[in-house]
Amino acid sequence: MLDHKDLEAEIHPLKNEERKSQENLGNPSKNEDNVKSAPPQSRLSRCRAAAFFLSLFLCLFVVFVVSFVIPCPDRPASQRMWRIDYSAAVIYDFLAVDDINGDRIQDVLFLYKNTNSSNNFSRSCVDEGFSSPCTFAAAVSGANGSTLWERPVAQDVALVECAVPQPRGSEAPSACILVGRPSSFIAVNLFTGETLWNHSSSFSGNASILSPLLQVPDVDGDGAPDLLVLTQEREE
Repeated sequence: MLDHKDLEAEIHPLKNEERKSQENLGNPSKNEDNVKSAPPQSRLSRCRAAAFFLSLFLCLFVVFVVSFVIPCPDRPASQRMWRIDYSAAVIYDFLAVDDINGDRIQDVLFLYKNTNSSNNFSRSCVDEGFSSPCTFAAAVSGANGSTLWERPVAQDVALVECAVPQPRGSEAPSACILVGRPSSFIAVNLFTGETLWNHSSSFSGNASILSPLLQVPDVDGDGAPDLLVLTQEREE
C-alpha cells in the first residue's frame, strides 16, 4: 500500500514539481555547481562549425587552383577537315595510322611515287641514290594535315609493314619495314623517318613478295623480333 506522501505525489504531480523547483531555487550554490559541471555545449558547437567551414574553404581552394591556376597541357587545334593535294603523284595501296607526334591524335602514314616531294625541305630521290621518280614515305598530322616527316625510301616498294610490335622492355623503336625493288630492305623510324637499317636482299628481279611479313621469335638473340619474308618465283 502507498503511504500518504506517495499518494499525494500521484494525485498532485504539478505541486510536486513546483516543490522541487522551489528547493532548487533555495539552493543557488548547488545550481552553480551543476552549471559548472555541465559540458560546454556552445563552445563545442562553435568548434564544429569552424572545422566545417575550414574544410569547405580548403575544398573550394583546391578546386579553384586545379581549375584556373594550374595550366592545362597545350594541345594543337584540331581541324575538322583538311586536304592535301598530290597532283602528279602515284599513291600506293597502303595507309597506316598512329600517334607519331605525341599529341594524342592519330596521324597518317602513306606512300606515294613522284619525281619530287611535296615538301621543299625534304630530300630528293637523287640525294638517296634513286633515279626519279622514286617512292616517298610521308607522315602527316591527323589534327591539321601538316607534314611531320617525308623522305625517299626506295626506287619502288613491293611490301611495307608498319608498327611492328616490340617485346616488352625492348629499347628498339617502332619501325616501318619496307621491301623495295630492286632487292632492298629498309627499316625507318616510325616517329622520325630516319633509317634504322638498310641492306640489299638476295631476291631476283622476277620474284614476287608475298604479303604479309610474318613475325617470328628472336632468332639471332639481339632482343628484337625478327621477320619472315615469303617470296615466289615461277613455281618456287
